[in-house]
Amino acid sequence: MAGGSDGAGSARDGERGARDAGGGERGTRDAGGGEGGDRGHSRRDFLKFGGVAAGGAVVGGAAGFAAARATGAGNGAGAGASARPGHSVAATPPGTIPPRPGGPGWDHLVVVMFENRSFDNLLGHLYAEDELPAGETFAGLQGDPIRIDGPHGRSYETHAYTGTTDEIMSSPRPDPGEDYPHVNTQLFGTVDPKRNAELQVSQMEKPYNAPPAGSRPTMRGFVHDYHNAFHMELGRVPTGDELEMALGGFTPDMLPVLSTLAKRFAVFDGWHCGVPGPTFCNRSFFHASTSHGYVTNHDNGGTEKWFRKSAASPTVFNRLDEAGISWAVYYDDSQHVSMTGLIHKPVLERFWHTNFFPMSDFYASVADGTLPAYAFVEPRMLYDHNDMHPPVGTVDVTEVDGVKVTGGTISDVRAGEALLHEIYSSVRSSASTTGSNAMNTMLLVVFDEHGGTFDHVPPPAATPPGDGSPGEMDFTFDRLGLRVPAIAISAYTAAGTIVHDPVHHGSLISTLTGKYGLEPLTKRDDGAPTIDGAVTLDAPRPVTDWPQTHPQYTPRNPEGSDPVPEGHDDRPLTPPGRNLMGLLKAHTGTDDALPKTWREAHAFVEAHGRGLFGPQ
Repeated sequence: MAGGSDGAGSARDGERGARDAGGGERGTRDAGGGEGGDRGHSRRDFLKFGGVAAGGAVVGGAAGFAAARATGAGNGAGAGASARPGHSVAATPPGTIPPRPGGPGWDHLVVVMFENRSFDNLLGHLYAEDELPAGETFAGLQGDPIRIDGPHGRSYETHAYTGTTDEIMSSPRPDPGEDYPHVNTQLFGTVDPKRNAELQVSQMEKPYNAPPAGSRPTMRGFVHDYHNAFHMELGRVPTGDELEMALGGFTPDMLPVLSTLAKRFAVFDGWHCGVPGPTFCNRSFFHASTSHGYVTNHDNGGTEKWFRKSAASPTVFNRLDEAGISWAVYYDDSQHVSMTGLIHKPVLERFWHTNFFPMSDFYASVADGTLPAYAFVEPRMLYDHNDMHPPVGTVDVTEVDGVKVTGGTISDVRAGEALLHEIYSSVRSSASTTGSNAMNTMLLVVFDEHGGTFDHVPPPAATPPGDGSPGEMDFTFDRLGLRVPAIAISAYTAAGTIVHDPVHHGSLISTLTGKYGLEPLTKRDDGAPTIDGAVTLDAPRPVTDWPQTHPQYTPRNPEGSDPVPEGHDDRPLTPPGRNLMGLLKAHTGTDDALPKTWREAHAFVEAHGRGLFGPQ
């Protein structure tokens, strides 16, 4: 499968008509089938003092990189978006950072991509009917619950998660199916052939639960697929009450950081991921506008398939580099390796020591005003992960004085919230007068894919990136994946902004190539909607108007101590963690066994990952 062979032809107007293809922004209920630890001192002290660092000071590897490339804050002339009339705010108060010289827009774009959550799962309950900004609509779950039939004649409704705090924050558990055949069942309700319901993905047979040609997604198969995934993972049939997890989601008070930023800046209610499949494929679409024909992470050739010559498609990083525009990828200090760098090894390996940096360098660059034009942030995906991916394994339950107490507060959505709080707070406090700062930096929060969690909006048709030939599992890449949460934060973004543009994972590339006059990568990103709809103000909001965020708890600091907490040695890795270790094993060629637990992953990455990425 060549890099250009992702699928067969549908017209671009199908992609731009995402709202119509998806059943309409407000009509999707019918289309979808419904009735209606303590941190260490290093990072904390850095955030405390770094925000008032003198502009232009050079600290750390990333800052040195920015200075050496001599592009720094001077890259770009704006987002290219027109300010929306009637959205101006008061002039910037004296003593604060001056407005961006180029007017509305941004010079530095920071993207943090979390893992495996749908729009409805995290943001579906963001607004109640009576809370919407005046004149606005929102494609969420406000109003009557959506009802879906499940196995054994029982029906289920969309609802907010219930249970103990730790149970809620680690929901859904077990992890839903995210691979292409599972997504087919979720969207179309199909299991074809029927025996696929009791098979692992690698064992499934044609047509891999794909529907007949011309079928439209009903969004009514989530409960049935969760039943099948539950049975395959835990080896037993779920109870009716356990199946309720399939349609659960979070409320704003459960996610105070994410919901605050979504309401006080801009939320996209129509951002779809690139392919109805798993992590690697969607992360590849985000930066390469293709998954090289793949719809699985490691089936049909193992993780090493991502290193084939057919997977050597250029990325937007390559386009930026050719044009002399600065960029960087930041990975967790304790993880040592970058998933982005490994997925795109054929075209990015030569940059592993020049453009890839640990997160400590990110915070230094934010504080010093030396962010590159484009910065991509990866959460921690291994032990004690803060990527918001649903945990794998059992919840710890003990009894204290006859009362059941649920453990396992690490590695749930609160850890991701704490990371987002740190990133946002660092950008909010950045005050360089000569480089990147809060006035000229946009922070984009997005997720790679829905991870099997429920969403009610059918994915629209899409332009295949390649020549139209079928790829892995015969998918033709003529439809997008499901909606994912996406939030844009900038000084030129009005509070309460809801962007309805039909954006998708090709939009990041389209935005960057359009801004800097670069060639598109594939037909998918060529002309795709940009993120410029989040630039809504003529005058910037002063930082004093930006909210302060308050995560529910501060997770432990694995960089400052043993990254595997005592008693958690045997916790299993999530799929992103396992597959990241698979990429590392394939790259090194080691005969060491592929790690399955947190402790094994720590030992493996210390032995084989140190020194692969970052300044030498």
